[in-house]
Amino acid sequence: MSRSPQPASLLSVLSVTFFASVATGMFWAGLFFVTAARYGFSAVANLTLAVAMGAVYALAARFAGRLAHGRAPRGVLSASLAICTAAMLLPMLAPASVGALCVGALLGVAASAATWPVVESYLTAGRHGAEMRAAIGKFNVTWTPATALPLVVLPLVARLGRSGSFAVSAGATVLAWLATRGLPPHPAPHEPEAARAAVGAEYPSLLRSISWLLPFSYVISATLAPVLPQRLAAVGVGSTAASFVASAWMAMRFLVLLGMWRTHYWHGRWGTLAAASAALGGGLALVLLAGTAPVLIAGLLVYGAGMGLTYYASLYYSMAVGHGAVDAGGTFEALIGLGYCVGPLLGIAGHAVAGPERAGRATVALTWMLAAIAARGVVRPYLAARQARHQR
Repeated sequence: MSRSPQPASLLSVLSVTFFASVATGMFWAGLFFVTAARYGFSAVANLTLAVAMGAVYALAARFAGRLAHGRAPRGVLSASLAICTAAMLLPMLAPASVGALCVGALLGVAASAATWPVVESYLTAGRHGAEMRAAIGKFNVTWTPATALPLVVLPLVARLGRSGSFAVSAGATVLAWLATRGLPPHPAPHEPEAARAAVGAEYPSLLRSISWLLPFSYVISATLAPVLPQRLAAVGVGSTAASFVASAWMAMRFLVLLGMWRTHYWHGRWGTLAAASAALGGGLALVLLAGTAPVLIAGLLVYGAGMGLTYYASLYYSMAVGHGAVDAGGTFEALIGLGYCVGPLLGIAGHAVAGPERAGRATVALTWMLAAIAARGVVRPYLAARQARHQR
């Protein structure tokens, strides 16, 4: 198996990242609009589809490494992007079939789950320490605006028809596929000595801790999405400004990711995870309990900061400890898929327990219960690491 002696070109990796992120963002932004408008999906039906998509994403990402074993990762990446394109075209080819839409959605997330671990391996393999952190920083400030862009242009895309978002997604995926031509067949080798020197003694413990925090951050996102319109209305934010205010957390996430790219003191520190945990929980509480618009906006900003801290640190520890392997990226993406699955699952449980009118409150209560469970998983590695330090 021949491997590239040098790390993959960042320009090529980031080109794939940008176009694939636009495709993914447009697909997710338009999918549930289409299911509700064209097929009359209820809130529970949309949540059920979201649960299935999250579960498929988690499983496919978890086994992405096995898929790449014995194969050229660039070939796996090209195949997954081609399958993504076909999945996005499927609802357009059979517009009257809800089955075609659901199959396309599940096939699309499965292919996407196989895409990102390979991209993350090309991004980090052969890079260590500060160089890896910088590459991840450029990756983060590429995909975040790319996934937000569809939210801005979706009203214009909607003029193309209800399937316009799928057409744009397919076109962006084709561009991502073309960008893979700039990648070598295999990611660069990850030198063992350089990797050991760059991985701090507590990185494995930090990784175990943040592996609880990462999926929970996405559960919070799924919890906030359905209740945020009501919360904005309750504090007097009009419909004109609602979408702008609701996206405040995305802007803050971007700024935090940008700041972490340009600074160096956050890695290897338990304080970063403590700040991320406090921001996620505090942001959720402020959004849900706010009595005024400024407090609610502050809550969104705090939550966005927690999302940024959690994502960047989790990806870095995953790829540093995992030596830039596709398996490491697959585990990272599987945890995100778990959050995508559990979040809407709590929404379904909220509807079942309290009915449609009080489903939001019940979902929030269930989210807080899950937070208590996740907190134990976050704290245990820290306590074990502290005990080990004392014993040394």
